[in-house]
This record gives sequence, structure tokens and C-alpha cells, in this order.
Amino acid sequence: MRTSHRDHRRRWAALPVAALLATAWAAGTPPAAPAAVTPVATPALVSVNAGSALATVPSTAIGINGSVYDAALTDDAVPGLLKSADTNVIRFPGGTESDTYDWRANTDVGSGQRQAVDFDQYATLLGRTGAQGMITVNYGTGDAAGAARSPAETGAQLAADWVRYANVTHHYGVKYWEIGNEIYGNGTYGGSWEPDRHCAAGSNPANCGPAVYAQNVKAYISAMKAVDPSIVIGVVLTAPGNWPDGITAAGSPQPWNQTVLSALGNQIGFADVHWYPQNPSTVTPPGPTDAGLLGADAQIPNMVSSLRSLLSQNGADVPIMITETNSVSSNPGKQTVGIVNALHLEQDYLSWLDAGVANVDWWQIHNGIVTTGDNGPALYGTATYGDYGVLSDASCDSSSGAPVCEPAVDTPFPAYYGLQLLGQFIHPGDTLVSASSTASLVRSFAVRKADGSLRVMLVNDDPTTSYAVNLAYTGFTPGGAMPTVATLGPPGTGITTTTGGTAASQTIAPYTATVITLQPGTSGGCRVTYQENAWPGGFTGGVTVTNTGATPWSAWTVAFTFGGDQKIISAWNATATQSGAKVTAVNVGYNGTVAAGASTSFGFQGSWSSSSAAPTAFTVNGTACAS
Repeated sequence: MRTSHRDHRRRWAALPVAALLATAWAAGTPPAAPAAVTPVATPALVSVNAGSALATVPSTAIGINGSVYDAALTDDAVPGLLKSADTNVIRFPGGTESDTYDWRANTDVGSGQRQAVDFDQYATLLGRTGAQGMITVNYGTGDAAGAARSPAETGAQLAADWVRYANVTHHYGVKYWEIGNEIYGNGTYGGSWEPDRHCAAGSNPANCGPAVYAQNVKAYISAMKAVDPSIVIGVVLTAPGNWPDGITAAGSPQPWNQTVLSALGNQIGFADVHWYPQNPSTVTPPGPTDAGLLGADAQIPNMVSSLRSLLSQNGADVPIMITETNSVSSNPGKQTVGIVNALHLEQDYLSWLDAGVANVDWWQIHNGIVTTGDNGPALYGTATYGDYGVLSDASCDSSSGAPVCEPAVDTPFPAYYGLQLLGQFIHPGDTLVSASSTASLVRSFAVRKADGSLRVMLVNDDPTTSYAVNLAYTGFTPGGAMPTVATLGPPGTGITTTTGGTAASQTIAPYTATVITLQPGTSGGCRVTYQENAWPGGFTGGVTVTNTGATPWSAWTVAFTFGGDQKIISAWNATATQSGAKVTAVNVGYNGTVAAGASTSFGFQGSWSSSSAAPTAFTVNGTACAS
């Protein structure tokens, strides 16, 4: 149960930096080597099925949060660092501050304090990185901010003004908008970190629960969509199985998600969910553990399944976006600035994306030093502070009476390099495919590229054991060239890239994430050409398959995943079945045989509503094809 919000804005008075540099950064330094280390690597088998598509990597996959109070956000180094990590989305104006932010005045509604970064500076950052924007409009104090305008406005009208300023006046093209941040933390269920002036005074107010939120959201959606009908608007939901999911209260006779979705249904554009798998020891003793964090992503498939079921029951067949995630829900400790959090980041993003979510946003670019989190010897590393940011902001504090400073501003923490390795592993349009490991502490992920190549990520969650990993492939024949191998390991201060091992065997060291890039072999090849003719609401697709190998086919099965929400209605020259976006087409009786060098074709007619984006990767008989 999360009872307090993350320390979004914590800052300390400046200390004499020159006297503190010697203590600057112990964040990534591992502890002394254990007395005995197993001299022989433990065997493990990783099986990759390149023909078993899980999801297509969306154009919004890799996101991160940026905040109005982050003075370092406009540093010249930041755009290049974010581009190097292949960042697709930057969310703004940041967490709880979203519900106290007056975007017109660039001030905090409660304090009147002017913020460090205004909206136009954020838009400049989007332009310099090539990332898409995501804006959280002020729900909690929006009416108060609007009332200060002349003439007075509602919070919904103020949000609509922001859409107009962004997309009509300045053509910034911000597509994704969400209404409020973690509004369930407004006191309805006891946790009171999120400002919400719809609430009466006192604990557990009964007048500002999910029904009130949903009713107000209708006004926001109406006003914002009237300005720009093309925007996609998300609403606040809770992660299944995480507080306060399933809880009722005086202001919530039914749980939050059920109430919001039953009221809004198909009016919403996406489900906005946050996930922090651990709480600090001040909230739920004994607090974070490294093993607990690295095993937490096992919860993700069930969370996605539960949420999709609930969305479907309420007619909301919409994307799920994880707009905040990190390791711990508040008071970050040394785990956040060490290699363990970098390994968690890989598994966090990829487990959500494997399950089909549209976006994952790390919390955040810069945050600031925190010395009061969990920094004990049970956690890996020797740092005496924590920081949610992937980049240092050079802030200082004291720990046990001794001064402590972060490294120079914009110095990457290990989580940044985790993000960078992730950006090397996946790109929009790639196909995430099935991978499994026989060793519980060796996590495996795989992605098939449009050019027929394959990448495999191996994450070793074991702090002391190396693994000799044998790799087996279905639907992919690797070439004979030595694979390219990129590795992030302790202390987490960079990625090393080399060629090594083979396609069938790799040795991975303790606490490392490794990406192996494999080129396809030349035997049993295939080539696919896809042609589409689309019109509003409908389309036809034609597929030509060429056998580029030396052996004839006696039958064929073509598999691919649509890039949009197309639905096949009828097909010819093949029997086509569809599950979600994934399509499987099997030859009919008269066209199963395809000689070496020959081709065959089939086609289909279908419908679409929001996107008719074409598939980018195909397999024939389980083998990835050039397309």
C-alpha cells in the first residue's frame, strides 16, 4: 500500500562544492568482492522463438518524465543524452506538480512560486530530441488557476487553452494529454499527497472520489477535444493489485478503476497507470531488497491482463500507458543510483512492452539527492544517497553528519545507461518475440528486426554467479559471423560493445545486462512484399511471398502483426485468422507448393478505426523474412 508520494522536489541549501567533491559519487561502486566466487559459470538454456510475436514496439515505447522545477532540464547536454537513449516520449510538467501548475503564469498555484522551466522551453526540448510530448493538465487546482484569469475560467477551459496554445497557435503537435496525476491520492482512501481542491477538509473526504473525478473529466475531455479533436486523452487509473486498487471508502462505494471506467467507458483515449514495485522501510518494513526488485516484473503480465479485461468490460479498447515507474514509491535510497536499478529498468520496460502496453515513462530526468532513504549494507553498492533521476543535478546534503554531493550536473547514473542499452535493443516497428530461460535469475528478451536480424537481451539478476548460456532458436537461423555484444555491468558507468562468443553460446557475468545482435543465415530464406490500399474505415492488403532458399516449400504459414487496429473481414488464396493485431495466414489446397525462387500471393479486405499502419515484419513457416 502506497501511503506517501515520491519526493519529487526535494532540494537542500547549497554547500561549498569545492570542499565536497572528494565525496561526490560512490553511487555505482560495488562492494568488495565476496570471499569465494564460483570459478565455473553455471549452465543455462535460453530458447528464442522468432516466429512467436508478442507485440510490435510502438512509436511511444521509451518515455521519461521531465519537470517544471528542474532547472537543469534546459542544459545543452540534455537533448543529446536523451537522443542517445532513443527517447520517444517526454512527459511534463511532472508528477504532483501537475495538479498545482498554472501553465499560463508558469507558477505553482499554492505558493505562487515561478517555475524553472516553462512550456515553450519544454517544447524546444521536444524539438531538439525528436520526442513526442505528453502533458498532464491541472485537475487538482485547475479551477483555482482558471479563476485567477480575466475573465475567469474553469479548470477544463484552462486545459483547453493549453491545447490551443500548443497545437493551434504554435503547432507543437502534442498528441497525448492526461487529466490529473494520481488523483486517488487526494485523501479518499487515506493517502493524502495529491492536491485536490474538489475535496472537503478532513480525512477520508466523501465528496471527491472517483465518481467526482469522472464527472469532471467529462468536462475536460469535451473542452479539450473541441479545440483539437485529434489529441488522445488519458485518465488516471490504479495498477491492478496495487494500492488503492479494489479498496472502497465513503467517497468510493466501488473501487476507483471500476467507478471511473463505468462512467467514462469509450470516451477515454488511454489508461494512465503508475507502478512502483517497492515501498521504503519507513512505509512497509523491512523495505526494499535487491532480489525483490529484480523479481517484481513477474507481476506485470497479470496486471496488464486484469486491466485489459476491465477496460474491455467497459467498452474502452484503448492503449495502456505506464506514465510513471521506478523502483521505490518514495524516499529513494542507494538502490536508485546503482546497477540494480539499471537491471530493473530493462526488465520493467520490456515486461510491460512484451505484454502490449503502448508507453513506459521512467521517473525521471533529474530529481535531486535524498540521503534519508534506504542505504543499508543489505543493498548492493556503497552510496549513501538516492536519486530518482537518470542524470545528476549536482545537489548536496549530509549523511550521518558528513557532507555528500552528487557528481557534476548531467552526469549519468547507471539507470541512464540502462535506458541507453534499452534504446539500442528496441526501435519502433520491431517485433518483440518469445524468449525463455531455464535459470530463474537469467532473464531473457528478444526482438526481431524488419531486416531479418535478431537481438537477444540477457539480464543476469544474480550478484555473484556467472552463467554459461546456451541459446536455441526456433524460426531463425543465425549466420556464422561472430555476434556483436553490448554489455552494461558494475559499476554501471558505461556500455561496452565488442564481438564475442557465438550465436549459440554466451557467458554473462554477475549483475549485467547483455544485448546480442545476430544476423540471419542464408539457407531457407524468404522475402515478403506487402501492398495496402486504405480509405477511411477500410482497406485491402496484398501479400507476395518469395522462397529465396534452395529448397521448395510443400506448405506455408505466414505470420505478421498489424501496426494499427485493422481487422480482417475476408481473405482470398489463404485461410487467415486473427488474434488481436497478430495475423496467421495458411495456404489453401492449390497453392501450398512454392519452388525455390518462386512466389505466391494472397490478399484480404478489412476495416480500421484509428490507424491503418502496415505490418513491418513477417515470418514464413516460423522463419523471419526480409520485407
